[in-house]
Amino acid sequence: MASAETFWRLGHNITKHDVDGSIALGYRKFRSFFGTSPSVCAAAYDNLSHVRPIKSRPEHLLWTLLHLKHYATEHISSALVGVSEKTFRKWCHIFIHLLAKMPVIEWENRFHRALRGSNILVSIDGVDFRIMEPSPFNPKWYSHKFHGPGLRYELAICIRTGDIVWAYGGLPCGEWSDLRLARDVFIFGLREGEKAIADRGYNDPNFFDFPNGNNDGKKKQVLARHETLNRRLKQFDCLQQRFRHDLYLHPLYFHSVVNLTQMMIDHGETLYSVDF
Repeated sequence: MASAETFWRLGHNITKHDVDGSIALGYRKFRSFFGTSPSVCAAAYDNLSHVRPIKSRPEHLLWTLLHLKHYATEHISSALVGVSEKTFRKWCHIFIHLLAKMPVIEWENRFHRALRGSNILVSIDGVDFRIMEPSPFNPKWYSHKFHGPGLRYELAICIRTGDIVWAYGGLPCGEWSDLRLARDVFIFGLREGEKAIADRGYNDPNFFDFPNGNNDGKKKQVLARHETLNRRLKQFDCLQQRFRHDLYLHPLYFHSVVNLTQMMIDHGETLYSVDF
């Protein structure tokens, strides 16, 4: 098991920050390079202890976080950490697969702190991510949110705790509306009579409850929290920039970042609370 202190020291071998210098500056530099804190790095590495290769080292996780955070080309990133492109690519590939499969997002966590008798436990919203234009051109990829090709996902947040409890998708934006995506799998996880707060793109009152006029300020506040979550995800440039790797890899990058974001929430970086 590697401690947070181990990741602090190894991380600053890359950032070139003096580990005996300013702690506040060191913390900012660590996050700017790797997107998270040393304590979350240590927790993720420990979480993977039974599945990562025997020859894996804490540095390999840091390389992967550097890649997810900055999404720089391999020759730049490998030069920064002092290894060959082949070695950098190998360990990033391994750890992205491992991070994506961590058992962090739990649908049953929507019941945490739920009020007795409540049938509205989560909010749901879609989020689109940019990709390179597939060839040949096909309008099925078109996202109206940024007027270009993209993949669509959906995220559900526990209303009472702010935890991420559902993440699904990776489908062409133009073919999969928010409602169609939710009807694909999400609605089948709801109990009888249970609904999710959503915007009017989810126009099915059997499963969704949406703001209706100016008196639904609390529901609007619940939905606005999704924008905060989306911003956190897109602080990782692999989800902010146009994705240039094979499309089958995008869900792995997405779930890696979602899992890391939930681990940050678990370590005190919570989304703002809502009164609902």
